[in-house]
Amino acid sequence: MQPGKSIRKSESRRYERVDADGRLHILWDDATGQPKMSSGRIVNVSVEGVQVLVDEKIPARTYVYCTDPKLGIRGRASVRYCNYSKGKYQIGLEFSGGSGWTEPAAKPE
Repeated sequence: MQPGKSIRKSESRRYERVDADGRLHILWDDATGQPKMSSGRIVNVSVEGVQVLVDEKIPARTYVYCTDPKLGIRGRASVRYCNYSKGKYQIGLEFSGGSGWTEPAAKPE
């Protein structure tokens, strides 16, 4: 590795991210223990995670329950990051037991 260069996090991922289009329903408890519900636009998905744009902040390390029947995503996930950008919050969710989504089969050439 050249001096001053760093290894990109994306190079260390176990599963490839795939662009996706869908709505993810998200349920969680806020800091006071009150149940919250939101819906976000899926940006990309992998076997163990999903990146979503939502309207409200969901703090990192919050556990959420997610579903998107169309893509087969379902289960409990941890918010890995929550970044504000262009009027939305971009969150990364990691599913310890897998997201339920499966990679599409490669198209024959």
